[in-house]
Amino acid sequence: MKRIAYLVGALLGGCFTASAQTAETDTTITRNIEVVKEYNPVIREAGKINTMPELKPINTKKITPNYSVWTSSFNPKADVIPSLDYALASENEENARITDHYIKLGVGNYTSFLGEGYTPIYKDSRYLIDIYAKHLSSFGKVDLTPDLYPALPSEIESDARDNDTKVKASLLRSYRQSELSSFAGFGYNAFNYYGYDSFAQAAALNNESVYKGNKQAYTNFDLNLRYRTKDYVGKWKYDLQTNYQYFNNKTKVSESTIYTNLMGDYRMEASSLRATLEMYNIFMSLPENVDIYDFENEENAKSHTIIKISPNYRFESSFGVFHIGVKGVFGLGQGRPGTIIPDIYGTIRLIDKKLYLYAGVTGDYQVNNYRQMTMLNQYISPDIRVEDTYIPIDVYLGVKANVAKKVNLDVYAGYKVINNPFFFVNKTIKKQAFNTFDVVYGKDAGLFNAGINTIYNWTEKLSLTLQTRYNAWSLDKIDKPWQMPTFELDFRTSYRITEYLRMELAYEFEGDRHASVGNESVAMDNAHDISLGASYSVLSFANVFLNLNNILSQEYQNWYGYTAHRFNIMGGVSLNF
Repeated sequence: MKRIAYLVGALLGGCFTASAQTAETDTTITRNIEVVKEYNPVIREAGKINTMPELKPINTKKITPNYSVWTSSFNPKADVIPSLDYALASENEENARITDHYIKLGVGNYTSFLGEGYTPIYKDSRYLIDIYAKHLSSFGKVDLTPDLYPALPSEIESDARDNDTKVKASLLRSYRQSELSSFAGFGYNAFNYYGYDSFAQAAALNNESVYKGNKQAYTNFDLNLRYRTKDYVGKWKYDLQTNYQYFNNKTKVSESTIYTNLMGDYRMEASSLRATLEMYNIFMSLPENVDIYDFENEENAKSHTIIKISPNYRFESSFGVFHIGVKGVFGLGQGRPGTIIPDIYGTIRLIDKKLYLYAGVTGDYQVNNYRQMTMLNQYISPDIRVEDTYIPIDVYLGVKANVAKKVNLDVYAGYKVINNPFFFVNKTIKKQAFNTFDVVYGKDAGLFNAGINTIYNWTEKLSLTLQTRYNAWSLDKIDKPWQMPTFELDFRTSYRITEYLRMELAYEFEGDRHASVGNESVAMDNAHDISLGASYSVLSFANVFLNLNNILSQEYQNWYGYTAHRFNIMGGVSLNF
């Protein structure tokens, strides 16, 4: 289970536009819930049944993820699988750009610091130029005990440091029927590997380089350019964007990626024709040798190009909305063959605005890169092997219902055939567990996935959300879906006590996880995490907040060997002006 930074403030969305949304680096030290504005309950589209630890905008816990780090601005399913009133808002609505100056400062135990700010440098009806910056760090310690780490002769304290800083500048030029946007972003994340047997292994190997390699740092740079029409211009709609990403780490692994996405849509009476072209160009550079890591295998670096072409036809009738298309995937380099994937899904209106049945038969080719791996698990070994994941079939069925005026329900189930899924295992050196993670790939796998998502708006002051998920894997090359939970639950409630005081409560559960340690299967304890947050408006432009995280002080592990911080607290002030 990964640390979540639950920042409900509008700032997070304001700075990260839909064209540029990328997952934040997972620091996996602690979970946080912060209340800085009234809670707006959101349930993500259930049609996208994912396959590894997913990175959500406000909840970065480990639930089966989208492999691809790329954020496409095109979400065709949004036109076909409906939202029910307020309950199933889109990410774009949740992450709407704000235009107020904003400053937030906080401090907490474990020597934690939070600094965040946003300012629109210039804005009028045509232009918006803004800057966003955020710093979140922790310099606390984590107890390593023989109960959790048998190789340790006695309990010791290990530094669990994390320093995450990002800056982003954006430009938006609005025209009557279109808009041009661009952004440049910089990110830096420094931390230390503090997990399983780091001290014991150094002694066993009699190798001081283990200590020297105990620190890591990631540097990211992003540059994005996008042009799109706001709506149809005549019968045509366009959305064109390109994104350049540069990544490197302290171990001298570097990666450059160019992502291009071109979409054209032609509208007819009650239907439309759409075609999307996506291109991924990934270039990697590895050092010859660094300390104990092995960079001699050329398979570790797979510089390659992937092209996706997705034509489709959409039509609407009195009883539903339907999407019929295919995805053509073609690879250049590394011997990647071309393939055709079905892309068919739709929604039947059983009761308009009340009850919908949706289903689909789709698939995907998910392009993976090294930067993406670090976002899922920052404690990976620098010499991991990166391969793509192919999903030839993704079948799902679901029902969305407005059960009552204040209750929305989404029930779904699906099955995926997955070629080359990846999982994280504790890396071994000379048959001993080390405190970094390797990546192992399955050959042919299947994932059955079912869940129930519910939103209950009892009153204007009180809202509740509940999401549950069951994951059942079938694997032929590896024993278990390492580190992935079988059962997941996420409960959140928000209550506006007075005009000035708001509170939020969150509970998360992950059960039935297993780790591969030294080629042995080790059962991981179930994870329970309860957090409480409060915000009080002292002035029209000033709020004070207090966040209590991991209230039960549980020693659950985000990744095997990486114990989360126990009870932790953060308080501070936020200013809007």
